[in-house]
Amino acid sequence: MDYGDRQLAVLVMMRFPGRLARRSLVTAAACALAAVFLAPPALGDEYDAINLVLGASLTRDANVFRVPDNAPPLAGFSTKSDRISVAYAGVRIDKPYAQQRFQLDAIGTHTRYDTFSFLDFDKFEYRGAWLWYLTPRVSGTLSAEHKEALVPFVDFQGFARNVRTTDSRGFNLDGWVFGGWHLLAGASQSESKSQVPLQAESDYRSTSGEAGVKYVAGSGSSLALTRRSSQGDNLNLVVDPVFFFDNRFRQEETEIKAAWNLSGKSVVNGRLSAIERRHEHFAQRDFSGTAGQLDYTWTPTGKLRLALSAKRDIGPFWDLGSVTANSSYRVTDTLSFAPTWQVDAKTAVRVRVDRMRIDYRGPVIADPRPVRSDTLRSAQVAVDWSPMRYVFFSASLERDSRSSTNPGFEFGDTIGSLSVSLMF
Repeated sequence: MDYGDRQLAVLVMMRFPGRLARRSLVTAAACALAAVFLAPPALGDEYDAINLVLGASLTRDANVFRVPDNAPPLAGFSTKSDRISVAYAGVRIDKPYAQQRFQLDAIGTHTRYDTFSFLDFDKFEYRGAWLWYLTPRVSGTLSAEHKEALVPFVDFQGFARNVRTTDSRGFNLDGWVFGGWHLLAGASQSESKSQVPLQAESDYRSTSGEAGVKYVAGSGSSLALTRRSSQGDNLNLVVDPVFFFDNRFRQEETEIKAAWNLSGKSVVNGRLSAIERRHEHFAQRDFSGTAGQLDYTWTPTGKLRLALSAKRDIGPFWDLGSVTANSSYRVTDTLSFAPTWQVDAKTAVRVRVDRMRIDYRGPVIADPRPVRSDTLRSAQVAVDWSPMRYVFFSASLERDSRSSTNPGFEFGDTIGSLSVSLMF
């Protein structure tokens, strides 16, 4: 494994309440910014073993709840838009010890909405990893991660504050056999819970194991074949023979993954998976299909980078409060184009254009309503500026829209954002 590609961040933040939190964080950020410019020799960079991180952003969202253009604002409010302020602070650690390496990422975030204050939330996230070497032939990673996020309103209709918490743990092993051949093995466990269950997905707990083989050519290109088996429980679902709600599943996945170094300027990465999910009680919820991704990156000059991606995902879908309540899974096809222009050593311009088609499939009960199919479009332009190696500014403007076979799911939205982050 390339240690230079792995960074450890331990982000520690106090969860300040109410207006005092915002005032305290703003003051702390101002002091940190002053320290950056008044005492630059004391500041470090991303390659230090330990870094402290501070950041803040301000966002204007024209359609917070992703409602149709002709829909009225939420009852009791006169607008669909809001200004969202975010502040965070933390530490980054990446520490080698003998042949081992220890990493930890943690972040505390303070999010406040000026108008829809019932959406305010604080969160603390982390990721720790032990990059271990048993012998020069055998290495791997032991990791744990905790994430918290407000469930995007693009995923479900409603106005509820729904924070989803996800915990995962993983272990993987890479054993060199001979030549370019490696044996692969791994195991993982994950659990996801939401404040408002059964919106967009059920709470679940799953355990997975995998094994495979990989070949690495002298050029750096590689080809890997893995077999993954998972079993899990939908934690808040009660077995229901009327709506065929099932609380237990098994999933088998066979995946081929490849990376090609076509030239010094072109790289292609791809994966192709055959997925099959079976449920313990109701076969009506079963599904199978093919998923995959193909990424092409071209760097024609030292200042220009072009990235093109095509991806298909297939996965379960639960949303008991919408027209898609009887769907068992969804298939998502995404096309992305993301050029980056490095204007100079301090300034970069990023553009990203996405088109996503989502088909909701696997109905389990008769329904006269049309099968839902959505098309989402997104375009973003951003400018990044780093006047010093430890100071980063960014400004972005984004336009999102969704068309649907069900007009109630259509929306348009414009999002503008300014952010600053410091590392010392």
